[in-house]
Amino acid sequence: MAARSTIKPSTRCWSRGWTGLIESERSRVALSDDELEAAYRRLERPMFNYLYRWFWDAAQCEDLLHDAFERLWKLRRRIDASSLDALAWTTVINLARNQHAARKRWRWLPLPEALVARDDPSQALELDWRDQRLRQALDQLPARSREVLLLELFSGLERAEIARQLGIAEGTLASRKHQAIARIQSLLKESEP
Repeated sequence: MAARSTIKPSTRCWSRGWTGLIESERSRVALSDDELEAAYRRLERPMFNYLYRWFWDAAQCEDLLHDAFERLWKLRRRIDASSLDALAWTTVINLARNQHAARKRWRWLPLPEALVARDDPSQALELDWRDQRLRQALDQLPARSREVLLLELFSGLERAEIARQLGIAEGTLASRKHQAIARIQSLLKESEP
């Protein structure tokens, strides 16, 4: 018969099981507002860059960042300060996955894009077309490959930290990144006029 876990269910991390990101009841020290604010200031830009490459919408990225840190604030009395960055990244990644999945379900509802005045209409058209091709190529990548590529390029995290966040080996991470880049290059060549 297997031994039962002595960890209380209330300490279970909502994203990946028994990760130790949330302290046990016995050793709990409330995370201070200053520590959470410092984490926000430190992580805001890399997280925004990561999210922007998923959604290409600044307002949506800001909303997701707000939601992630609101969740952390609500759990601040149970968060181990030494794991705050890891928990913040896990929260943002999971929210991005959920939002992306929801957006895929409602893709048939076109949203009007904001009109932006540009100096040179032909240059603006070229940039819009190039951006559209890149977005389509990113959308065609498998979710895991896209996630690895975006985290590697825009999160500012070390490769070992990204691998730990995603629960994969560094070699797997490098392989997925290489495959994602090769696939994007292929898709962009296919879509050239």
